[in-house]
Amino acid sequence: MVSMSIGEELLEERRRRRLAGDPRVTDADRELLLRLVSGDLMDEFQDALDAVSASDPLLGGSTDDDT
Repeated sequence: MVSMSIGEELLEERRRRRLAGDPRVTDADRELLLRLVSGDLMDEFQDALDAVSASDPLLGGSTDDDT
């Protein structure tokens, strides 16, 4: 067995939790999320993201240097 420091153990535990997914997300939620990012709802989702980016300069990646 390989000896690990406390920090390495904590990082490994976080990695395991991240890979396991969020337990609050149900199978129905996962299906909807999959449809949003790669399925039939992808274009509508992208349009909504584009609209938010256009209306909010911080989210859109532009900054106002005058302030």
